[in-house]
Amino acid sequence: MIESKRKRLDVVIQYCVSKEYIHTASYLENAKPDLFTAIEKRLNGKTTSKVERIMRTVNLRMYVSKGSIAGALNVTKVRLAYYYNGFDA
Repeated sequence: MIESKRKRLDVVIQYCVSKEYIHTASYLENAKPDLFTAIEKRLNGKTTSKVERIMRTVNLRMYVSKGSIAGALNVTKVRLAYYYNGFDA
């Protein structure tokens, strides 16, 4: 399954290059090595990245509790400060 998805990703990257979507092609190419990490490591919905965990928290705030954009930004700032600086609110 992963190999099939990698081949499809290569097709998408080639399409972007052919349409001169250089930034998108570059982004996908850079993301390619880590794109299927969760599936490969059988994480079952968990993540390996702090950014992914933050985005999960923000998404929960935005879509479950119908928070504001300013509130999502504040949550992101607090979570980043906690992860990278040891700051605890």
